[in-house]
Amino acid sequence: MRPWDSLGLFWWSLAVLHCEASGVVLYPACADLFAILELAHAKRSIAVLQRNLSSIIPQKKISDAEWFALQFDSAKARDVYRIPLPGFPDDDTQKGFTALSGENNMRQAFEFYLHMRKVCQLDTLKQPKVLDFGGGWGRVSRLFLRDTAPQNIYLAETRASTIQLLKDLKAPYTLIHNAPPPPINGLPNNLDLVFAYSVFSHLSEQYFLDWMAYFLKVLKPGGHVVFTSRGHYFIRHLQHLHASETASDPMLAEHIRRLKQMMPHPDEILRLYDAGEFQFYAIGGSEELTPSFFGEAFIPEAYLKRRFGDALMSFSEDVPRVDQSMTVLRKL
Repeated sequence: MRPWDSLGLFWWSLAVLHCEASGVVLYPACADLFAILELAHAKRSIAVLQRNLSSIIPQKKISDAEWFALQFDSAKARDVYRIPLPGFPDDDTQKGFTALSGENNMRQAFEFYLHMRKVCQLDTLKQPKVLDFGGGWGRVSRLFLRDTAPQNIYLAETRASTIQLLKDLKAPYTLIHNAPPPPINGLPNNLDLVFAYSVFSHLSEQYFLDWMAYFLKVLKPGGHVVFTSRGHYFIRHLQHLHASETASDPMLAEHIRRLKQMMPHPDEILRLYDAGEFQFYAIGGSEELTPSFFGEAFIPEAYLKRRFGDALMSFSEDVPRVDQSMTVLRKL
């Protein structure tokens, strides 16, 4: 069979790609065959095979430890695993989102990702579709590039400046600039997972309920919503702030002043939290994040049980490095 015949070309091309993926060196005698591949038909066939390579040839698995290390070695991720990791913002920009930067910032995101992956059994899904809601500069989204194709990762953000930042970082995900209330235009209705880190720790109860109802509509049956909120860790932080002197940094000092003046005493917040009450304090944020829906929110486990019943899969305030409560809901 001539190698340029359709079926012969398919199997020969597959063998070439398998050799490349396995690190096998092809002999010089194959030079004539490579010349054949310069034919337009051959190049088109190879392009199709490369796009579908993940479903034809098993990809090399990446351990958790190596995957974390690869976050800081985008060249190796690209050259060895063909994973297009985006860039990082500068440290000050990172701190503006989470008060962390560099390795500490990614360690927190990675523990959130690992816990979510385990509880939701994401390793059993092939090419899952996921939404990073309020994903900021994408510190969690980038971790899913090990699990699925970039086009299956949707990142929705309310702030136009953050969408531009993601473009500047060459984020390969599907980016959506959404309005504060649902829905999200351009989002498919067959998602496997929706996750939100430090988003519902800031939204009002009505916004929280509206978004949960919307997410449970766009998820597949058995899909999950994973989110964080304020809990005992932050209440202890508030107690410490009330007992300490004003910070020397002007921005931090202003933040502490607003927390003290616009929220009840931490002991009262603790009492309401332990009583199972949703609490929202309209402090506001930056740009599109107005006090009408944005501030500080506390969502206790008892409240979630009342609202979601059997859909509540998991609630934890003990995930390593994650300084908020972590909730997992499952679409029944």
